[in-house]
Amino acid sequence: MALRQKNITAGHDAAGTTDAMDALVRAVGRLLSLDDGNDSPLVKEPARPAYSATAYVAPAPVQAKQPELATSAITVVSHTHGRARREERGILRRELQEAIKYGRKERANPGRDGKPRWRYVHQGIVYITDESSRHEVTSWRLADAIEPPPAPLGGAGASGDKHHVVVVVDASGSMRRTDVPGYETRLEAVYDCLARDLLEPQIRQGGSGMEVSLIEMRDDAELVFQRRTACPALAQHLRLRGRCRASSHGNYLPALETALELLAQDAGQGTQLFLVFLSDGAPSDHSEKLCDHGYPVWQPDPYGGVMRNGKARLQTCPVSNHCRTAVRSMVEALCVSKVKKLGDLLGRDRVFVGTVAFGPPGEDYEVLRRMAGALPRSSFQKLGLSADCLRTAFTSLTSSLTTLRTESAGPGLTLRTDIGTRGERQAYAERDRVDGALWDIYVGPKRCLSRKQYDLSAKRMVEVPYAAHDIVRQLQAVYPNLERGIAHAKHKFAEGAERVVFQCTEVVSHDGYSALAVGPRLVAKSTRYQQHMRSADFHKTFCKTQGEAEELAQLFNRRLQGLPEWQVRFLPCYVYTIVDQYLSAAASGVLDVLVEEELEGQFVKWNNNAGGVRGGPRAPVDASLLGVIAEEDEDEEGDEGESGPRTEDVPQAFSHFSYVVTEHRKLVCDLQGVWNSTDGFTLTDPVIHHFERSGRYGATDKGPAGMTAFFKTHTCNALCRRLGLPPKGGLR
Repeated sequence: MALRQKNITAGHDAAGTTDAMDALVRAVGRLLSLDDGNDSPLVKEPARPAYSATAYVAPAPVQAKQPELATSAITVVSHTHGRARREERGILRRELQEAIKYGRKERANPGRDGKPRWRYVHQGIVYITDESSRHEVTSWRLADAIEPPPAPLGGAGASGDKHHVVVVVDASGSMRRTDVPGYETRLEAVYDCLARDLLEPQIRQGGSGMEVSLIEMRDDAELVFQRRTACPALAQHLRLRGRCRASSHGNYLPALETALELLAQDAGQGTQLFLVFLSDGAPSDHSEKLCDHGYPVWQPDPYGGVMRNGKARLQTCPVSNHCRTAVRSMVEALCVSKVKKLGDLLGRDRVFVGTVAFGPPGEDYEVLRRMAGALPRSSFQKLGLSADCLRTAFTSLTSSLTTLRTESAGPGLTLRTDIGTRGERQAYAERDRVDGALWDIYVGPKRCLSRKQYDLSAKRMVEVPYAAHDIVRQLQAVYPNLERGIAHAKHKFAEGAERVVFQCTEVVSHDGYSALAVGPRLVAKSTRYQQHMRSADFHKTFCKTQGEAEELAQLFNRRLQGLPEWQVRFLPCYVYTIVDQYLSAAASGVLDVLVEEELEGQFVKWNNNAGGVRGGPRAPVDASLLGVIAEEDEDEEGDEGESGPRTEDVPQAFSHFSYVVTEHRKLVCDLQGVWNSTDGFTLTDPVIHHFERSGRYGATDKGPAGMTAFFKTHTCNALCRRLGLPPKGGLR
């Protein structure tokens, strides 16, 4: 959601609002106290003088100063795996002790068990403890925190500066002809101009964000290479490719199908897509097709015979004289439909299609023209057999590609212009005051209309009440006119390929201009694209996917019966419906906001939706040390692990388990989130591949192809075997 300053109306009494909020703050302090060892109030009030015009407050008696506890004497209790992770991050026990002694202390979000926790921040290190401040939950350096989100694994990038160019080159027998001046064959001319006039200009502009895939078109399609980074070596490889032998027919359909499968892998990414399709003639696919009556009307007549043009006589259909034309029209329609399918799957404005007719002027290039016309961002160029014309065509395509690369408008959609700039992440905690200077506040039945969650049994979003908090109940007993709602930071603090992330909190307020934060810290995820702002299903699909993944995670935890650090949990998410005339695309001003709890820890992506698997260090599980170790001396820390199941095995085993337990109907992957030894894996934003078709669970659902991609890279681990999962999931 975009955030912007709102003008307070001239009639609003700002001083009155401040006084009222001060009274509310004082009421909070009177109602509850926070026992943190320092008797600090629930809400930190500004320093006030010790006297007033009407009363005198005697100064507090001076107490004897207690001796300060030495930093090294502060107890730090850590679980074996928490220690291992801290060592990987280069954080010393001394740094945690210093954080407890000198750092900023604030409430952290509660753990899986709902018990309170503390967060200490000191010199760039965040340290989460239990309520006693003695037991370490997790720690990380701010440079390793959740922002910015990590790039997806194993392939396409996740941000708008990534571009995937798929080039389809006709390598049929006609491309062997030597009728292009300066080149031995048509194919050599195409590859030389492709390298010089399409690829090299992009390399000069900085081709690190550009990936190139090459498909050669004959009877079948050959994927020569895929997702190669644009570089001089690749340009040289293309020139050498021009020496390969052109042969057989030029069948469009296998090449288009290969391109579709390749580009479909970018469905869930922020990659800009570019398809170049070059041929010197019409498709030859019709030669193998049967007519509606079952006759191969484009095959030579088995009884022989020659037509006037010297070519072999073709078979005829005894039912109709129009079957040959019908078969050809069917093939042409299929070619166009493949391009339309690209747009339907990936976004009609996201894919640029450039078709190039490089051949004699008398050839039929109508299919290439219609293919380009299937999507709005496209071009069709009809050239003669001249290298200069070919260079002109590629120069034009280069210009289009440069526009795409600088545009970076996400997945074929229109970027919102109201998002604004990235702001600083604000330090706030429960019971802190938030106001309209840095937050947009939506409270009461006219501004915050509902709070909904996806119901798995009802298979729809259902309204749910606000979370119960003692502070809210007690305040409402004193101030019955208090209203509940949410506050949303005005500036984003993180941004991914499809969503922007803002800080968020539930609040109570009496006027809507300032409020008190209640409950855990939240994040609001909003789409980057205008079209999704108007889609009622955009947030529903997210909530449905995350809800079903959590249901499978609970089953996985029960089956595994493992250590706490092996538990898997997906965050519950909610959709708040608010009214904001400035932001909503609807005339009513109604807008949905997706909200979930803020993750505490270092954000990690363990696998993705295209078969990618996280590498890196692995912490072994020592089955004999299931408790915690009190770190009284740094020298005591050692590597006591033994071979066996590893914590890092859990995400892959869970993905495998989800496929088996749903009887091959679903596979949960794209597992990302945080881990600590107390809560295990806390995950968000998963992907579910469905066996029937792709897209059932949104754009990132790749269907059977996604399942195949997972098992292509999956190696069963000790946890897979412990659960009795069949190798490769018994993939059908």
